Amino acid sequence: MSKTPVTPVSAADHQIYAVAGGNHVTIELDRAMTGGLLDVIEVLAQPGGGPPPHSHAFGEWFLVREGELTLCEERDGVVVITAALGPGDSAWIGPGVVHGTLNLSSAPARFQVVGQPGAMTGYFAQAGILVASPETPPPAPPPGPSQLQEISEHWGIKFWTGPVSTSRSG
Repeated sequence: MSKTPVTPVSAADHQIYAVAGGNHVTIELDRAMTGGLLDVIEVLAQPGGGPPPHSHAFGEWFLVREGELTLCEERDGVVVITAALGPGDSAWIGPGVVHGTLNLSSAPARFQVVGQPGAMTGYFAQAGILVASPETPPPAPPPGPSQLQEISEHWGIKFWTGPVSTSRSG
């Protein structure tokens, strides 16, 4: 049995990317450090922020640290709101599930995401714009889904092109 050395990561070494959808992604554990077994990011989503609905070959575990994260998923051919998570709440989204993670509140939301196997950090490093902090605006708008076709395909991400309803019911 081989032993993996303990590998500390300084917060000062975290890469931070501005990405489409109004989010900033901090790479907390890069997939390269785990041999692709998993990766970890922290997301700061401004009000209205979030990626378009999508699916991918890896599973994700979400843990809300601050604010509110609204989860959407495909139901009967339409992506609809299915849950709202607050601080300390978490959710698992399995591989292949069409979903969206939105900040529909009026305040920023901060949440951690663990991906398994690790692919998110590779995607965001290619799809995002490197910035100095989660509060730093990018010098230009990050590329959106229509410009990310090749990168998305490489990382097994498919953007949903069907109908979406983000109105809260009930």
